Amino acid sequence: MSGCLLGSGWFMLFCEMGLGTGAFDVKEDSIMKRGILIPGSLMVVLWGVGAVNVSPSAVAQLPSPTQSAPVEDVTDEKLDRFVSAYQIIQGIQQETQSEMLAAVEAEGLTGAEFNAIAQTMQSPAGANIPSQQVEQFMAAVEQVSAIQSDARDEAVAAIQAERFTIGEFEQILLMAQQNPTLQEQINQRLQP
Repeated sequence: MSGCLLGSGWFMLFCEMGLGTGAFDVKEDSIMKRGILIPGSLMVVLWGVGAVNVSPSAVAQLPSPTQSAPVEDVTDEKLDRFVSAYQIIQGIQQETQSEMLAAVEAEGLTGAEFNAIAQTMQSPAGANIPSQQVEQFMAAVEQVSAIQSDARDEAVAAIQAERFTIGEFEQILLMAQQNPTLQEQINQRLQP
């Protein structure tokens, strides 16, 4: 993720939150916009809550981006279940973002301050951060991690409630990223 500083789950979700300017702005062709599936969006959502880790073997089994994944492999019934889980996960993400920002603010930091401290801690200048701010930051990180854990569990439960394994769900997501026809079918189901 080009705008993210760390790859851990809580940090990646904060990346998507866009708190502050710069440090956590996601610049990839991802992000969910008005319920429409955009390439890469759900992976950011799921990685953000730590529910999905794409294994190299799973990626190797999928068609290359220049090939179209066969739409006929995904039935209408599977697409309906996929969209149902996706929408639940989107709601979990929105709720989680609010909870994480509240946790940061409860520790006396704004989102922008949290981002600035996180960025500074990754540089040699990190030693110059006042100890009180480091304590506030670490307390916020602890709370955000707990929120992340709950969100991850909820996302996994949503996927499993629609009778998918994480791998199956992930595979449909990756196929949609590579196949404009499949992506359009999903987008149509996401429209109100």
